[in-house]
Amino acid sequence: MATTVAIRFPLGRYHATPWDRSVNEGAVEWPPSPWRLLRALIATWHTRWPDLPPAVIDAVLERLENAPSYSAPPTWPAHTRHYMPDLGHRKGEPGGTDLTLDPFVRIDPDADLLIRWEADLGDEQRSVLAKLAELLPYLGRADSVCEARLLDEDTELDETWWRPGAPGSQRVRLLAPSPPVSRATLELSTVDVRKSRRTVPPGTAWVSYASEPAPRPRVLVRRSTRDVTAIRFFVSGPAPLLAAHGILLADEVHRQVGHRLTRAGVTDARRQAILGSDGAATNHHHLHWIPVDDGTEPSSPVSPLVIWAPDGLETDEVAAVMRVRGASGKRGGEEGYEIRGFPPVELRFQAAGTIDEVAPELCGPARRWRSRTPYLPVRHRKRESLDDFVSADVAAELGYRGLPVATVARAYPADGLPDRWARPYRRYRMNEHLGKSRPGLGLVLEFDGEVVGPLLLGQLSHFGYGIFEPVPD
Repeated sequence: MATTVAIRFPLGRYHATPWDRSVNEGAVEWPPSPWRLLRALIATWHTRWPDLPPAVIDAVLERLENAPSYSAPPTWPAHTRHYMPDLGHRKGEPGGTDLTLDPFVRIDPDADLLIRWEADLGDEQRSVLAKLAELLPYLGRADSVCEARLLDEDTELDETWWRPGAPGSQRVRLLAPSPPVSRATLELSTVDVRKSRRTVPPGTAWVSYASEPAPRPRVLVRRSTRDVTAIRFFVSGPAPLLAAHGILLADEVHRQVGHRLTRAGVTDARRQAILGSDGAATNHHHLHWIPVDDGTEPSSPVSPLVIWAPDGLETDEVAAVMRVRGASGKRGGEEGYEIRGFPPVELRFQAAGTIDEVAPELCGPARRWRSRTPYLPVRHRKRESLDDFVSADVAAELGYRGLPVATVARAYPADGLPDRWARPYRRYRMNEHLGKSRPGLGLVLEFDGEVVGPLLLGQLSHFGYGIFEPVPD
């Protein structure tokens, strides 16, 4: 029976520079070389299981001395660029920096890299290898966090596997230890090898691997679909994002989606129509960013973020929205600042479809609706009473959206504008200052007949304000 180890990279990236290449060449060793794999097992033994007798680890290494085969999932090359200060750099002065690349490959976090040795291990040896795989924290550079496990079942090879000495249209050269494997050789540091003026470590050899690309499945592409009118994400993070600061999340995701639509090749006109930017005439049919809290108080945590497009989204537009994975108020890099009330959060996809499927809690139908977030009036109040001012403002907003007139009542009639409930909410966007904060009110709307939501009215209604929820009869 062969021995197969499966490895996943939960961060979706793998960093490893080939032995004979410089990091600034932008090359990544993929699949991981046999030399790297055995050294990783040795390092795990030293750092995480030092009580294991050396004779036992030697017996395992002896069984794994021949070059393995690999079933490698698809990867996509990527890199980041960093300008590091050199000896001539002076703080506060331009120049004196060197460009350094950080190359890596992107990989599906749920995909398995399979490594298969033609070796039949005994029960004790399999138990040791399984434990070492479980303890393996990363493979390659420390950024390449991994989860490894020994498979109980055997795996079968086909032409898509990377196999040593096999024919194939895809070829790669990997460094492998030469049998018999010596633990002392595997423990040599890179510095020791360089000091001995060798180009490769002693007891190693280059092994040629080859494979055939996996056949591409036939994909039926839907060129246009407007069935998706809403996308829902679950908001999670080390600290809760409070409803009082939900506009910060809405504003930041709006910014990220705008960039991703551009990268996806969406035309400027269509992008403006989606985002409602540059004076695009959309009649409030552009995207709404709706942070939904667990209650109706400013201190309630935001749980889902719902993105609503009344006119629907095309396939590539849906893909652009779903590529947003997180957000935070961090600005200016490591030495920058963090916007108050905006902790880092992850956005985990939950659902996509029609708005009544994705966010039924916002849709009703109902005759009576109450504020879930403060209503921010659009008009400026003149000499009219506050009740008349709010009623006229809401009536105009309903008319813009083709909705019937409603009876408007203030939830806190003894308060002014803003009322006490609305005051803790941040009522201005991220790039605005406190002086731009809008007044807000809690309202109750009652219609003559049932109305179907979502009901989003007033200023910043596309960023989480003026959200009304249906009140059951």
